[in-house]
Amino acid sequence: MKTGTYKLNLKSIFRLIRTNLIILFLLYILNHYFLKVYNPTVILISIGHFFVLFNGPAIYLLINYYRNNKKTEFSIDENSNKISITENGITKKYSLNDIKYSIYNLGKYWQNAIDKNYRIPTIFSDFGYWDLTFENGDRYYLTTLLHDFLLEEDKVNDTKYRFRLIPYIDKSETEKGIELKPIEYKPKSTTEKLKESYKGKTNEELKYIIENKSKYQKEAIKVAEEILKEKNVG
Repeated sequence: MKTGTYKLNLKSIFRLIRTNLIILFLLYILNHYFLKVYNPTVILISIGHFFVLFNGPAIYLLINYYRNNKKTEFSIDENSNKISITENGITKKYSLNDIKYSIYNLGKYWQNAIDKNYRIPTIFSDFGYWDLTFENGDRYYLTTLLHDFLLEEDKVNDTKYRFRLIPYIDKSETEKGIELKPIEYKPKSTTEKLKESYKGKTNEELKYIIENKSKYQKEAIKVAEEILKEKNVG
């Protein structure tokens, strides 16, 4: 039987502490050996600024998630297609087919998988939660404090995604999210490139292209005629 039981764990906290220790060590090296700062007070102030700037959102998320999940656990039996959720000592069992909305809420960094941008990860990039709504109206917020399931394969078919800079639990959120499908890159055609290039040309420049057909390709002349016509109509 293939099952997974998810209880409150400290993996995300351990990762956060490890990252902090590495960065604090690098800050010390930077201040002491490269910037030649030997004053302990200055070094501590530098470290304090780092802690507040980079850890503030992470601490907020940890508190936000813990308040919602401190008495929660869940288990999934993929063979029987069942999910069992315990909240405040009360256990309810559902069929995965009874899920109305399955939405993973992640940081903006993970949106790179869709639009192929180059967002850099933050110290809390691995934090997120599963917004799960059943047909009977029951709604749960299962966070990465329970398990790192958000970075695994979707637990439920048709799972959608929401992305925000700081993925705090928003119980008023009604947007159903988007599919995690990369946007297909379609190279611009020659005509599209010409239109973008010719839109900034003056009427005289466009007329010159049209009148000197031997110097330009047919496509360039056609585009020049279209843009000149649009300008005259406008």
